[in-house]
Amino acid sequence: MNKYLTVSIDSLRVGHYVVGIDKSWLETPFLSHRFLIESKREIEHMKSLGIKVVTVDPTRSLFVEPSPLEEIPQWEEEVVPAPLLKEVPYSPHKSMEMLTSLHEYLVRKFRRLFEDLRGSGQVTSPLDTAPFLKAIDEVERIGRDYPDSYLFLSHLQSSDDETFVHSVNTMFLALYLAHSQKSAREDAVLWGLAGLFHDLGKVRIPLEILHKRGPLDPEEWNIVKQHPLIGEELIKGHTKLPPIVAKVAGEHHLRRDGTGYPNSRSFEDTDAVTRAIMIIDTFDDLISDRTYRPGLSPSKALKIIVDAAKDSLDPRWATQFFLSIGVYPVGTVLELAEGEIGIVTKYHPHPETGTPASRLEQKFSVMILKNRSGFPLAKPVIRTVTWSPLGLPPVTKTFNHSDFMIDWEMIQGYAKLWVE
Repeated sequence: MNKYLTVSIDSLRVGHYVVGIDKSWLETPFLSHRFLIESKREIEHMKSLGIKVVTVDPTRSLFVEPSPLEEIPQWEEEVVPAPLLKEVPYSPHKSMEMLTSLHEYLVRKFRRLFEDLRGSGQVTSPLDTAPFLKAIDEVERIGRDYPDSYLFLSHLQSSDDETFVHSVNTMFLALYLAHSQKSAREDAVLWGLAGLFHDLGKVRIPLEILHKRGPLDPEEWNIVKQHPLIGEELIKGHTKLPPIVAKVAGEHHLRRDGTGYPNSRSFEDTDAVTRAIMIIDTFDDLISDRTYRPGLSPSKALKIIVDAAKDSLDPRWATQFFLSIGVYPVGTVLELAEGEIGIVTKYHPHPETGTPASRLEQKFSVMILKNRSGFPLAKPVIRTVTWSPLGLPPVTKTFNHSDFMIDWEMIQGYAKLWVE
């Protein structure tokens, strides 16, 4: 393993290979924090950004390294440079903290993109998608060792912000499904990009239609059905995103039974990423509160998806999604047979299969929030629950988190109870 050296910015020289800096990747314009210093101008640019300390790799630098600092500065753990995450992984708790910030950042950034596009009317220059790629790469990097965090952060968002939060949630769930398929890092990031940008075409849908509380009339519905093609054209013509991202945007509302749109496309011509995003998009839509109806529990949403796979959604990907997140997905609020109310926090791998989605038996942890008399606990406790298809169900009801006004902001203070 490489022995990295931490040096001051004043000791940095042309020829050093940088592997980390004392700034979060969100605070710098660099797409990566791993690069060779090739000119003095690069060093001056780093100084202008307020960078004071860098980490260098002696084995990849082009000359003998200077002595390291006698005392390494104590910057916050959550801003440890992204490229060091593999060598110095975050604890699960810190992963949750970082991913919370990234979720918020992406929602803000995506909202700003929509506002800019709405305000500009016609798009005349390429859209800057580099910050989104950079952020998704970081989400993938942090979450790969603790993918349950994707489920927590996507299931427990509390917002009336349908388009932006939904898009980021879809991205998080796409990364989760990609990880469950053992996808390579580059492929997982591609899935995340497809999930984030799948609804970009809604930027051309009038706000009064998007936010309408009642049912849409036929004319309004025809306008909404244009958003896949609009999104596809925006991505194709005004971004440098990979072609599959545009393809997913244009086809994510197609259905096997012909009930989807646009009706000029064929479901049979879609590929695996599109069919998976269809499942994820539907799932997040079902569990999210909307202006016209409350969200369902994740378990109830899963049942609808499994039923839809009989004729409209892809059965293979519906099955894969179901097996990856379990009968009672992480983040599900439920009532146990004994009467307590809690939230699923973790699945335990089955000793025979090594996966949490064993068809033989499932064991999962629940953080109890209310006792059997319905009173909130002063301090939540963790219970381990076993579910088997051969026995009585340990759960009597499942709920959407908003039914109990539970959201991530409320429970993240207890994260150390289950993630460490």
